[in-house]
Formats: sequence, C-alpha cells, structure tokens
Amino acid sequence: MKWFLITLLSLFGFLFLSKGIELWTAIDQVDANGMAISFLGVEVSEGVIKEKLPSFAFGFTAAAIIPILVVINIAIKSKIIKEKNRPIV
Repeated sequence: MKWFLITLLSLFGFLFLSKGIELWTAIDQVDANGMAISFLGVEVSEGVIKEKLPSFAFGFTAAAIIPILVVINIAIKSKIIKEKNRPIV
C-alpha cells in the first residue's frame, strides 16, 4: 500500500509540474481572447488573459511541490523505521 501511495503521489506531482512548465512556456503564445486551461481533462478556466497566466503557472508549480514533499517524507520515515527494527549485531 505504501508503494502505491508513493507512486500515485509522484505521478500527481509530475503531472502538476509538467502543467506548470507548460503554462510557463506558453505565456508568449496567448492571443487576445486568452487561453483555456485544463488539467486531466477537466477545464480549470476558460479565457485566461496573458497577465493572469503566471499566477496559474505558479499555482500548478507550487501544487507539484506538496506531493513530492509527502513522497520524500514517506520514504525517509520508512527508512528510519526499517533501521530501527534492524537487530544490532
């Protein structure tokens, strides 16, 4: 179960990070009507103007940090518990 959670959180972290990077690179390509932002097939916002796009990009990038930090925390805790339970030779 622990490895499933680590895999799932890593996947979400990677997806958020890739969407954030995609939005950072698309800032110069926004037309006058704005651009629609969707994540995992769900439309987040429609008609986002160029001035508001960095806030969306920062939001997705920051949202990627949370699951990655949780994965690192689970891995470190798992290692510490494993070392505690190891018999001293």
